[in-house]
Amino acid sequence: MKTKLNFRLLAALILSSALIYSCQKLELIEQDTSKGDDNSVYKTGILMESGRIAAGGVILSVPAVVNVNDNFDIVAEVSCGKVCLERGYILGPGGVKIYKDLTCETRNLLWEVVVGFQCYTNGASWNGSLSEVGTYVFRTKHNASDGNCDGLGGSNQAGNCSFSGNELYCFSIEAIDPCTTSFTGEAVNCSTQRQAIYRFTSTEDESYIKIQGGLNNFTGSDATITITGGILTSSQSTPGGSSNRIIKIEGSVSGCENITITINWSSTNTGGYITGDWSVKDANGIDIAPAVSGLTCSDERPNAIR
Repeated sequence: MKTKLNFRLLAALILSSALIYSCQKLELIEQDTSKGDDNSVYKTGILMESGRIAAGGVILSVPAVVNVNDNFDIVAEVSCGKVCLERGYILGPGGVKIYKDLTCETRNLLWEVVVGFQCYTNGASWNGSLSEVGTYVFRTKHNASDGNCDGLGGSNQAGNCSFSGNELYCFSIEAIDPCTTSFTGEAVNCSTQRQAIYRFTSTEDESYIKIQGGLNNFTGSDATITITGGILTSSQSTPGGSSNRIIKIEGSVSGCENITITINWSSTNTGGYITGDWSVKDANGIDIAPAVSGLTCSDERPNAIR
């Protein structure tokens, strides 16, 4: 009995040691470094639960994806020394700087300062936008010496870091164009008090559009229609002898403008399809976007109310 007990204790000890070793090894891998094309050594970033990135001694707040022409922030915080932000580019024909469609591994990558060295008491922050679709690269440069930026005197070492020189971290930001022509519909409530939401966006200005479709098993007073965006008006009618209601939205919209149409109505029937097909057409009756088929809440979406 004692032999079996000793064997189990030994096995548990071996397993614990293996787990400790694996955790230590993982930590070392996470703290590994990489080299850029110019042989600069970059710290590896670790994504934190807060969504920020820890890269060496820098805590970085930065979006991975932004919309073109939308302002965004880059914030680099450090607890010692000072930090600056730089932007990557390459030289094209005639020495023209090219900033987009780059990565941290792009050959012949060069850097320009966008925010000069800031003391650890403040950190470095930048607010800007990107005007073209593409991938852009930036990097933080964390210098170990505070250089008396904290105002405690050059001989005071309290603000200096434990390392020497500069630590670098390279990261990319993708700029996308959110404007595409689309027409979608969503069944929000399929009970006796029903709600459907339609959304439309066009890449081009449209001087006239007609969004039209039906509401199934309609009862009670007129539907309540709320429209945001565009210069649009609504009307509704009942086909002869039908329990359905035809909704028509007409007017003009600007390119890349988000149009949202929210419709609330009553019905004595529950479940099934609550709308017919809906379409969006231009002044010539040509579809601007694919039609939306009848909406139903039977797709088990957690936010759909039956």
